Amino acid sequence: MITNGLRAEATEAEAWEFHKQLQAGGVSYVGPERAEAAPGQQRSAEPPPQPAPQAPAVDPVEAIKAALAADRQRAAEIEDVCTIAGMEPQAIRSLVVAGTSVDEARKAALEHIRKTSVPFGPGAASGAQVGLEAPEKFRAAALDGLLMRCGRTVDKPADGAREFRGMRMLDIVRECLELSGVRTRGMDPRAIASRALTAASTSDFANLLGALVNKTLIGAYNEAPATWRVLVARSDASDFKTKYAIKLSGAPDLVAKNENGEFQTAEFSDSKESYGISTRGRIIRLTREMIINDDLGGFNRIATAFGYAARRWENSVVYGLLTANGNMSDGNALFSSAHNNTLTAAALSADALGTARAKMRRQTGMKGEKLDVLAAYILTGPELETTAEILLRSPALPTATMSAGVYNPWAGKLTPVSDPLITDTNAWYLFANPAMYPVLEVAWLMGEEQPYIEEEAIFAADSIGILVRHDFGAGVVDHVGAVYNEGA
Repeated sequence: MITNGLRAEATEAEAWEFHKQLQAGGVSYVGPERAEAAPGQQRSAEPPPQPAPQAPAVDPVEAIKAALAADRQRAAEIEDVCTIAGMEPQAIRSLVVAGTSVDEARKAALEHIRKTSVPFGPGAASGAQVGLEAPEKFRAAALDGLLMRCGRTVDKPADGAREFRGMRMLDIVRECLELSGVRTRGMDPRAIASRALTAASTSDFANLLGALVNKTLIGAYNEAPATWRVLVARSDASDFKTKYAIKLSGAPDLVAKNENGEFQTAEFSDSKESYGISTRGRIIRLTREMIINDDLGGFNRIATAFGYAARRWENSVVYGLLTANGNMSDGNALFSSAHNNTLTAAALSADALGTARAKMRRQTGMKGEKLDVLAAYILTGPELETTAEILLRSPALPTATMSAGVYNPWAGKLTPVSDPLITDTNAWYLFANPAMYPVLEVAWLMGEEQPYIEEEAIFAADSIGILVRHDFGAGVVDHVGAVYNEGA
């Protein structure tokens, strides 16, 4: 109270009076340290102040253990919550390492669900949700559903695929737009179709379309006939540069040791043929009209036709080498007297086959070595296909002048191959196994033995384009593995 104006020499009674005045005036201060006594009585002495109680000593080791246990519990709860939400392990790990609280992790998990989960199934875009699925599951179900709608066989359809099978293209576009964050409620079909053809609106529909083209086109490509595959050797091309096929002479005969007890070193001759691969391609387009008209069948027919076209190009390249009969590196035609692989014109018969087989077996290599080339295939055009099958599959020799009991020496000896690109109706060829004596060789870029679908869609006015490329080439690499008869 002295600091508030009380005289230092004031009596106790004066001090209490001064205290009452301060309180009446609303002045705050630390009050008297002894209880108030009745007037005229002495105040008792107040006990000395007691020190504040001290907290019990903490064991630092136990404190560390407790902190680690709490952190492990935090990490476990975060992992449980975020895993259920479908977050990636790396994202979950980042939350744990960053010291994120469980509450904050729950918020992150809910945000992940909001961004990645989409209305699923027919009618979901208008509010009737069948369920929530991750984008990858959505795309897998949509793709399988579209494939089944196009008539393609899907061995194990993804969950939900059968629902997508019954959806129109506009409905699937709406789903893709919603997946990309575009609200489509109240949007009319024309606007939805237009948004699907804009790169900035949705890549999901374009990716789905590309996957559909790939499955459909490759399926058609593999189904298309490629009769030449059993007749050729295969190779890979690492680039578009000229590809060389090196031909070595046969190994020389083994000889005895010389008088010094040494063996002679073998010497080989070689030659080379060359060819290259080239690229063919087309853009397959889905138009705004096709989306609105739900013309998935028309789009599927286009993709299927391109699959057949890719195979047809391969067929024309390979069989074109035979029918063109171009010159090899030695300046002589593939089938020529210089190569000793042509025959006197004769109709396909058991006798003519015998002559052709003998011609092949007497073929010689670059150094005159006898190769003993064995025929494995007979190639004809469609006009001789039945004749060849009868000749090669009849148990008895199919000759009018012989009885039915005469053994057919050609039964099961050759595999018949027929193709309409062999345009000469009377011509026929014998081929050896290409693994031993290849005549033709084919190559694909980087070993990609089928057309290639570009990942990036091509967006243009009122359409989405999917680019299909095919890199392929073929060439003549040797002449000893085949003979040719122009027929009669």
